[in-house]
Amino acid sequence: MIKNLIVLVLSVPLLTGCAFINLSNLASSSIEETIVEESAGYFVADKVLLIDVSGEISDYGDSSLFGSSAACTPYYIKSILNKAEKDSFIKAVILRIDSPGGSVTASSTIAREIKRFKQKTGLPVYAYINGLGCSGAYYISAPCDKIYIQPDGLTGSIGVIMMLPKFMKLAEKVGYEMVVIKSAAMKDIGNSFRDMTEEEKQVFQSIIDSSYGNFLSWIMECRPKATDMASLKTVADGRIYDAKQALDRKIVDKICFLEDAIADVKQAARMSDANVVTYGYIESDDANIYSPAGASQKIKLMNVNIPGNRRAGFYYMWMPGE
Repeated sequence: MIKNLIVLVLSVPLLTGCAFINLSNLASSSIEETIVEESAGYFVADKVLLIDVSGEISDYGDSSLFGSSAACTPYYIKSILNKAEKDSFIKAVILRIDSPGGSVTASSTIAREIKRFKQKTGLPVYAYINGLGCSGAYYISAPCDKIYIQPDGLTGSIGVIMMLPKFMKLAEKVGYEMVVIKSAAMKDIGNSFRDMTEEEKQVFQSIIDSSYGNFLSWIMECRPKATDMASLKTVADGRIYDAKQALDRKIVDKICFLEDAIADVKQAARMSDANVVTYGYIESDDANIYSPAGASQKIKLMNVNIPGNRRAGFYYMWMPGE
């Protein structure tokens, strides 16, 4: 009985997302530029900016138990793009993507910031799927001029998902009861301590259908030459694709390794030579194009969050094993 009660007590804040301690970083610094691949020649000013898009795409940042990583948030991407706008030596941008996707709002916000950046600066922006480029990560890739994928990369999972845990049977077993006082029948829609009504399921389904339609419309808006709506619907059933399958279905444009994509981008931007740079990495003598992203803060403090504490909501995300 006591063991079950402990499980329930831990599960309730996990579900609601309300109970966690977040000790934010006390020290911060401006975004810094690091050369991750030097040009072959001397006195080369042109640059290719490599932006790391890794991990879950979120409105709120990292929720790991200890430390913090450079979560892919609208704030993170917007900060980088703002800095890039001011550097006249940047001639092209590559998004290096390794993400299963994330929230609907964060994905759509970042994607539109990328499109706005392209329109404002006139610079070409390319996506390179280095490992995973699924769902919301593909949403971000869509407005890019070209989508590359690593030979062993995975993409697709085009669709929307919402998952709600159900604790009713566990609560009954340990004698826990959730008392709800509400103004209307659906005020506690999604309550994990009771069965969901068919009407409530229809409400959620209508929101998911709307977001799914927005996803398809966005791809069609950004990649009209690559596909048509009828063809897109046949591949956008939520499944993932390997690199060859994605290329055959015109989800991506080319299969290659990162160094080949960089060379391709330099040629497309008519640069004979260029430095490949990135923003926000902690300074390192051995930084290179495969370096993991790091936040610009020099001091990391502990974030005490419950692992897996995902907020309730709608996601453009591949969720295997959730």
